Amino acid sequence: MSRILFAWELGGNLGHMTRQLPIARRLRQQGHQVFFVVRDTAVAAQLLTPEGFAYAQAPVNVDKKRLPHPVNYAEILIASGYADPAVLLGLVQGWISLIRLFKADLIVVDHAPTALVAARLTALPAITIGTGFEIPPNCLPLPSIRPWETIPTERLLRAEEYVLERLNALATFLKGGTIERITDLFQGARKVLATFAELDHYGTREGENYVGPLYTGTTGQLITWHQIDKPHVFAYLRPDAPGFENLLKALSKLSAEVIVVAPGIKPAHIQAFATLNLRILTQPVQTEQLFKMTDCAVTTGGTGTVSQCLLAGIPLLLVPQNVEQFLMSLRVEVLGAGTAARNNRQEQDFAGLLEALLKKSCYRLSARAFAQQYAGYAPAETTDNVIQLIDSTLTNRDAVSSQ
Repeated sequence: MSRILFAWELGGNLGHMTRQLPIARRLRQQGHQVFFVVRDTAVAAQLLTPEGFAYAQAPVNVDKKRLPHPVNYAEILIASGYADPAVLLGLVQGWISLIRLFKADLIVVDHAPTALVAARLTALPAITIGTGFEIPPNCLPLPSIRPWETIPTERLLRAEEYVLERLNALATFLKGGTIERITDLFQGARKVLATFAELDHYGTREGENYVGPLYTGTTGQLITWHQIDKPHVFAYLRPDAPGFENLLKALSKLSAEVIVVAPGIKPAHIQAFATLNLRILTQPVQTEQLFKMTDCAVTTGGTGTVSQCLLAGIPLLLVPQNVEQFLMSLRVEVLGAGTAARNNRQEQDFAGLLEALLKKSCYRLSARAFAQQYAGYAPAETTDNVIQLIDSTLTNRDAVSSQ
């Protein structure tokens, strides 16, 4: 059996872990040894510790200097430490050390570009799993992630050249091969676009194999709706979401039964807003059965939650906290299956958006059309496809090693 390392470096919240978990469970059942390297050990403690998976902290850039508004994938890398050769060397060497300490036979990468660099330098087979945002299109220049702004092409090109210069200088120093494009990192790995084409943050790409989202709706606390005669509204939010308190006020005044899952919420907010009609929970809940009777959902725009809702035919109010989530909001709006809260996030703004989603049939019909288009989709089948890809990669590795 093989030793398989799961890597997560960038991004936050639960989505990366919930995408990796179904794969890791299956690999462990097959007898493989699995180890996680994670960006957020608090998330790992919540999701991995109960399942008995071992994990360690990923190498991260501790420099507080940040590029305020990255405009493409290259600038995301610059903002993550690639601007400083010493920081980049430390990050890559950290990943190389983890790979060697674990004696990994294969690495499964989820939004961990520096782990991909390390895999390339150590000739370790890699599989990269992600949504559209985490695996940028193979084009020059890398496209803007702020389509509502006019970004000069020169800036996009300059950012990639800047990153390439540092990556190739590092590769030369560590006696590894150089690359011509940032996307060569992804071309060198076996790629899994774990989303639907309609929900690709960059828009649908021709010739790509969209396998569908990876998630589990059966992890967490089992809860049910209590009131059959009222509309049901489900919300998965972070307390630092813009307008969070105003949104709670709007939800509390709906003529509906509301369940809010808000990890990290202050006890004072629970005391202020929880009622018989509005339950506030701090831990993940099982959504598979719950979504069968949900009329509207509120979320920040994570791919997993959005996909689950649309597959259940549930229209969405999106409250994005970052560029990635805002791009997802735009995809949902193009589908006609929801709407995004933008600059105006007062109580009355949220109330109007919620009422529209519950009363206007156009949103519900569009969400149901999406659900019908993908009727029969099962995340377990996507997991099967990824497992087969891992098996074939390991088989090829063993064949090469034996020659």
